[in-house]
Amino acid sequence: MFSRLTFGVTGLKGAVLALPILLAACTDPAVVAQPQSFDASTELAIACRHDEALATLASTEAARGGSTSASELQRVILLRNAGRTMDAASVLRERNARDDVTAEEAVQSGTQVEDALDSIRAQRAARSGSRSCG
Repeated sequence: MFSRLTFGVTGLKGAVLALPILLAACTDPAVVAQPQSFDASTELAIACRHDEALATLASTEAARGGSTSASELQRVILLRNAGRTMDAASVLRERNARDDVTAEEAVQSGTQVEDALDSIRAQRAARSGSRSCG
């Protein structure tokens, strides 16, 4: 397919024309769409500043006009990190029901949450010597 798109276009002109196509094909929109404040809220979570991390996320959501599926997963991660597992489960249930998430997608989301939590805890351990807050 790519060869059909670039047929007859060679050299620098071909590279310039093909770049957006290649970038679109190789870019995960979920990663690109993540706002920078997720980094800030994650930094706050690593520092065990849970309320500030949640407030930062809420501020970002308000600025964007509401939450997204990705920001709701971030909220789940922050709530789980804070030890608020019931609140996290509630957010996840509401997200899954609203977005009509399949069982496979729910498993993938759960894996993403666990991986993110592990990353936060590993960063905390590297910085403070302890994986947990308190």
